[in-house]
Parts: sequence; C-alpha cells; structure tokens
Amino acid sequence: MEAVKAYDLGLQLRRVKELRKALELKLGELDHAEELIKSGGERKLFRAFSDVLVEVTREEALEHIERTRLLYKSEIERLKMREKELTEGLSKLQP
Repeated sequence: MEAVKAYDLGLQLRRVKELRKALELKLGELDHAEELIKSGGERKLFRAFSDVLVEVTREEALEHIERTRLLYKSEIERLKMREKELTEGLSKLQP
C-alpha cells in the first residue's frame, strides 16, 4: 500500500515540477516581450481577446506584462510549497 502511495506522490511531484518549470519559462518569455516593447521605435501592439485582436498602448502592454508576471510568481511560489510538501511526504514513506 505504501508503494502505491509513494508512486502516486512521485507522479504528483513530477507534475508540479513540470508545471513550475513551464511557468518559469513563461516568465522568461515575459521578460523578452518587455524588452521588445521597451526597445525604442514605434510599433503597433495588439492583444488577443477571444477571437478579436485589439490594439493596445505601450503602457497597457507593460501593465499587462507586470500583472501576468506577478500572477506567475505567486503561482510558482505556491508550486514550490507544494513540491516541498510532496517531497516531505515521500521521505516519510521511504526508509
């Protein structure tokens, strides 16, 4: 029974780690997007809403990036805590 529980915790841990890594990659993409927006030059910026593209100002785009960055960071912290819980659970099950 403990082997099954350990296997399940291992799978959960792997999923949580994969999700955290994916969000960290997304954070990198946000940094790159912010650099592109901040780099000089006038260019049109668009944001997708459902099936519609809407033109946004540079400030709106930067605000959206910052809000998304904060969301990703809080989710990454939550996932790190979950990783710690799962790791502790696994260590208790394994001798």
